[in-house]
Amino acid sequence: MEFEVVNLEQMAGFKANAEITPEVLLENGLINDLSMPVKVLGRGDVSVALKVKTHKISKSAQSKIESAGGSVELIQE
Repeated sequence: MEFEVVNLEQMAGFKANAEITPEVLLENGLINDLSMPVKVLGRGDVSVALKVKTHKISKSAQSKIESAGGSVELIQE
């Protein structure tokens, strides 16, 4: 299965408590196609709490998001 891949470093510009969905990623030019599932990888860091909704996420990315006070919700297809 192919994914639209986003690294944490690409989310650095979002404000605290922002809800990050595939639609938000598309609007911000971080992905190109909503028909493909999104996978978040752990390269980089987040310093604010983000509410991330994604199809798949690496353990390191989830740990970094939760350590910053954020949350992760997996989207079921």
